Amino acid sequence: MHRVLTATLTAKLAAPKATIASNVSTLAAGQQPQLGTVWRAFRLYSTYPTIDDIPPEDVAAVQRFLEKFSRDKIPYKTFDVTFHRSGGAGGQNVNKVNTKVYMRFDLDQQTWLPSYVRQRMRELDAKRVNSRGEYLITSEKTRLQRHNIEDCLDRLWESISAAAELPREPDEETVKRVEGLKKAEKARNKDKKMRHSMRKSGRKKGSSDDF
Repeated sequence: MHRVLTATLTAKLAAPKATIASNVSTLAAGQQPQLGTVWRAFRLYSTYPTIDDIPPEDVAAVQRFLEKFSRDKIPYKTFDVTFHRSGGAGGQNVNKVNTKVYMRFDLDQQTWLPSYVRQRMRELDAKRVNSRGEYLITSEKTRLQRHNIEDCLDRLWESISAAAELPREPDEETVKRVEGLKKAEKARNKDKKMRHSMRKSGRKKGSSDDF
């Protein structure tokens, strides 16, 4: 599970970098890139938070937490766990046995999680947090309660691990690419303003010739 999570996070961080690399030549040539590709990557790396943006005490708290944190240490027995009837395929057990698991807890009350991690969980998993501040995970993956509880814990462990991921400084190659994008965008905006100014000037001259 840990290898899968690491690979997923690595892929998410690598994808914008690949997008930037494939579009630098397009921007340098003054051409308009496809919206929704290079500009998303540009915004990610031009405004990406660094570890310096996080208070040192929060960084230290997360690092201490990660040294001891494991899936087995999630205090799920203190959570509110309820069971409901599952839908979908299931043979004779479908809609007859309460196997669907609802696992919820008040995020603010989970002091075993660093405040930085709790805040990141609110941001990354906003759809899982209801109006009362409760974090909710459900599972109807199997027709066995205990297996669905384990599935909820797997999902929670992944969410906590992702929220505890501290930002990394971009490498030198990425910094150079971002600087290239910034220069190309600045030049493109300057050229756009110049053409707009020339059109306005041309309209004014055309008006004066009419009199």
